Amino acid sequence: MNKRLIYWIIVLLVSLYSCTPKTVDKEVQAKNDSIKMYLDLAGNDTLDLKLRNKYNSKAFSLVNLNKNDTLTRFYINSVSYNYLDTNDWVDFKKTEKIHFEKSIAVKDTLNLARYYRYKGGYFRKNTIYDSAYYYYIKSEKFYKKTSDKYGLAKVYQYKSIVQFNKDDYLGADLSAEKAYDYFKRTNSIEDQFQLLICIGNSAHNLKNYKKAIKTFNLAILIAKKYKLKKSGIDRIATCLNNIGNVYREQKKYSKAMQYFNLALKEKKLIKKDPVIYGFLLNNLSYCKLQLKDYSGFPDLLFKSIELLNSRDEGIRESTVSYVYLSNYYYAINNTLKAQLYAEKALKIAKKFKSPYYYLTALSNAGSVNVKKAPQYIKEYHEKNDSLLFIERNARNQYYKIQLETDEISQEKETAIKQKWIIGTIAGVLVIIIALLLIINKQRAKQKELQFQQSQQKANEEIYHLMLTQKSKEDKAKQTEKKRIARELHDGIMNRLSSTRLNLSILSNKTDKETIQKCLTYINEINQIETEIRTISHDLNQDVFQKEDSYIKMVKDFVSEQNKTSKTHYELEIDNHIDWNSVSSEIKMHLYRIIQEASYNIYKYAQAKKATISLVLDAPNICMAITDNGIGFDTTIISKGIGIQNMQARVKSLNGKFSISSKKLTNTSINIAIPIK
Repeated sequence: MNKRLIYWIIVLLVSLYSCTPKTVDKEVQAKNDSIKMYLDLAGNDTLDLKLRNKYNSKAFSLVNLNKNDTLTRFYINSVSYNYLDTNDWVDFKKTEKIHFEKSIAVKDTLNLARYYRYKGGYFRKNTIYDSAYYYYIKSEKFYKKTSDKYGLAKVYQYKSIVQFNKDDYLGADLSAEKAYDYFKRTNSIEDQFQLLICIGNSAHNLKNYKKAIKTFNLAILIAKKYKLKKSGIDRIATCLNNIGNVYREQKKYSKAMQYFNLALKEKKLIKKDPVIYGFLLNNLSYCKLQLKDYSGFPDLLFKSIELLNSRDEGIRESTVSYVYLSNYYYAINNTLKAQLYAEKALKIAKKFKSPYYYLTALSNAGSVNVKKAPQYIKEYHEKNDSLLFIERNARNQYYKIQLETDEISQEKETAIKQKWIIGTIAGVLVIIIALLLIINKQRAKQKELQFQQSQQKANEEIYHLMLTQKSKEDKAKQTEKKRIARELHDGIMNRLSSTRLNLSILSNKTDKETIQKCLTYINEINQIETEIRTISHDLNQDVFQKEDSYIKMVKDFVSEQNKTSKTHYELEIDNHIDWNSVSSEIKMHLYRIIQEASYNIYKYAQAKKATISLVLDAPNICMAITDNGIGFDTTIISKGIGIQNMQARVKSLNGKFSISSKKLTNTSINIAIPIK
């Protein structure tokens, strides 16, 4: 009883999970290859943004949106990520909508995790941190249900950035540590470096200065060891600047200056990253002002302003440069200039509407301008109170989102668990009932009838297998016979005929010079023997495998024809043809066609000149063989085995064959064969 139950369980499972093999459509495969190529180009961050978006749109246009299989969702996901990377928000929203609809339709957990991650990325890049955090939390929940640890680590990384920007430094540190714990076990060095910067910045703001310095030093070691490079950013100088800022905040100004000066000595820093250079000059100037060391002033700050103004992202920081200039002139009792630069700092801060820079400029203006001090101080307090209120509300909203998300997730997980328990119990009951019904039904059948049916089926299958095998063997024999016939006719027979014709001169001339010339054809006979041996051992394919050997063989053949024939041959080969990517079968057939055509020219054309051209016209390789001989009437169907063989060779390669001829003028053979 137990054995029969196990048997029917296996039968049921096989029937449920069996699938039919599918043939891969060549056109679909070609389209998939094109999509992958365009996606790779769109993801290349060394290309211009417009060009990347163009390639991305081309890839998207090739995706069959009527389908909703795994590959389709993967392509849409990749397109959406590329638009996010290039900040193309219009196309990003369009593709993300499709991405979400297709993922939710089939409950694709992994693609839903990616959708929420990209949605969070969109809001993070647009500095809408509350929404960004909300979507990263949702993405995290979905990623935890998959095996994609890399995707989960990236969510922790981006979540850390959002938490840092919302002044949740402890949360930022914990998220960054989770991500770093994964990436340090991988070869993703760039991610390791970025996370060390996040961890160091969080530790700095938590006033854990020892951890911050240790983390930034580790980042420097990684940057040096792996020679990390990124356009417009000097990694080592950034880390040294961060370490200097840690000492600066501890009021260890001399120590801080050592790191700022060390960063300024980085090779070609002023060209690679003028903005960080300007930051370093500002930081160095601040420390010198605190130490009342005015050497290098005010040139240090004028140089800083020049560098910061050279890039859009640095202009706001020039506010700080003008504040320090104001401090310097105030310190040397030049009140007029101190007030002038304080006003410049205020003007720039107002233009960029940056709260930090505006408050810094207001505080400085109130210190150096006694008359306007009450006005500046009042404005400072109003602005500061307003910012604190906004920040408090934003932070409350941020924690509210986190709390609500956790509550919803817990409720959802509980509901899912209950659903799974009920579904599992119901499924087990259904399977048991189905098995009992099958067993009872099978018991009612007669064993003898079952045996006869299975025996008859087995006999029929064996008979069909025998017929199929016999058919395959006959077909293989016929194919091999035709192949050997073509090889003998196109290769060996042509060369033997050529050698015979060349040696026939001995019947008319027997002088020493003629005899000496004819002796050279002995080598040709040796070559024919080698070719016969090759065919007999089925090794002829190896001759055509390497590019150099194949081109040399064609050139040698043409050279030999020029020596032995009255027709002068010219060979033209397109340098763009990658012969290593052309199959041996194609090269073999092309070579045999050249041999057959040359023999026909020698025997019938009476041509003085012939040209053999091989040209790449993707995705085809084209060959043209022309002569200026006497031609023939192409309207008369030729029964010659030579032309039939050429046509058969081209047809076997799915190519196109045409022949044209004008009497007393020329003959031209044109062939086009697809490379793949």
